Amino acid sequence: MDPTLQQLRVFLVVAEELHVGRAAARLHMTQPPVSRHLKALETSLGVRLVERSTRRMALTPAGEVLRVEAEAMLARWDRMVDQVRSEEAVASHTLRLGSVEAVAVDALPTAIGLLRERCPEVEWDLREGQTAELLEGLHTDRFDCVAVRGPVHTAPGISTAVIYDDELVAALPESHWLAGPEIFLQSLADEDFIVYNRRARLGLLPAILAACGQAGFAPRIRHDASGTELMLGLVAAGDGVALVSSSAARAPRRGVRFASLAGRPASSPILLAWRTSMPDGVVSQLLDLLRSTAMRQQ
Repeated sequence: MDPTLQQLRVFLVVAEELHVGRAAARLHMTQPPVSRHLKALETSLGVRLVERSTRRMALTPAGEVLRVEAEAMLARWDRMVDQVRSEEAVASHTLRLGSVEAVAVDALPTAIGLLRERCPEVEWDLREGQTAELLEGLHTDRFDCVAVRGPVHTAPGISTAVIYDDELVAALPESHWLAGPEIFLQSLADEDFIVYNRRARLGLLPAILAACGQAGFAPRIRHDASGTELMLGLVAAGDGVALVSSSAARAPRRGVRFASLAGRPASSPILLAWRTSMPDGVVSQLLDLLRSTAMRQQ
């Protein structure tokens, strides 16, 4: 069987990283599928592409040749696909946009409402999701653009830009002993934490863990939750504290008190990532509207 485009794309990332684990992280995959793609590519070509040992990985001479030729071939393929999709996008006037919750419930509705007035010929298919699944959908062509939490590894045919930096705030049970509108993150060191999916490698959790680490402690995780509503419900029940997006603090929650963090030690960048096949004018207007709307709401 001939090599597939996916096998070649996986091989190129492995060739750059020379490490299956790091390549898997960039591809938003686990390690076994990466190894299977690499093995299938070697089998289809009938040559060994990488030399593996317990300490290092290196490309064989055949692997070096394939790396150069595959980069050139995939670049030509991506340009062709972008041109075809750009024509289709303009013709259909339907663009698929995915967004994390912080943007979907706040800046996005206002921005899309204004954009509809400016570009009434464009229809929007809007979906909410988590960063990892949205990025996967962008890479597999289920979305034309996504608003996600950074950092994001770029790939051919994908562009990114920062929308705003989302300041995280503390969500405390209403009767919590810490009082006042502002607290120090260090004061939560002995608290039980409620976090988003603790297995997530992307999204808000890495920012929370990094902020707590900078404050000198590792959060003691009691529960993880799939969404903000469940998380705040557990906070209201007194099961722990949480760090959440500033957008979550704009709506009162029964049993929950929000407090800013002194010195703003915890934040998470919100980015727009889009396929370069999207019309440039629509992308620039969407990005400008999301930025201006978010700035007014902060």
